[in-house]
Amino acid sequence: MSEKLGTIVAVCLKAEKGVPKLPQDEVTVGEHGIEGDFHAGPLRTRGDGEVVSNTRHVSIVAKEVFDDLNKELGTDIPPGGFGENLLVEGLGDLGEIKEGVVMRFSSGVELEVTAQNDPCKNLMVWHDLIPKKSYGRRGVLAVVKTQGKLRPGDTVSVTA
Repeated sequence: MSEKLGTIVAVCLKAEKGVPKLPQDEVTVGEHGIEGDFHAGPLRTRGDGEVVSNTRHVSIVAKEVFDDLNKELGTDIPPGGFGENLLVEGLGDLGEIKEGVVMRFSSGVELEVTAQNDPCKNLMVWHDLIPKKSYGRRGVLAVVKTQGKLRPGDTVSVTA
């Protein structure tokens, strides 16, 4: 097993649906996600209208992906631009992180990865090719294991 270390670049939330989420100085990670964020809560409504248990409390994206896409497509995707709660740097594109991996933050917060996050058409607001170019690099979804506060500059470790 190897450990990777990264840093939080931005913490973001938005009370309504849509992108971008807005960078904050600090966020509170509650039992079911980032307090005040649209995607937080014990339940979520799927696209087909079915209400299911929420396994998408927190969305995490790699800054390296934004850097690559901005360079390749001439875009300027801002922090929160993929609807992510956490923009991290130093862990690669997150494409190799598997379900069940726990991300541990220097603040004591722990998030358990539940899935890779597939790109959606909402990302086309930045460029028509973003969904295609970000497939497998959209980041990960996670549930809260340990609550607390997160802010830019906090470190994160992942053991895979």
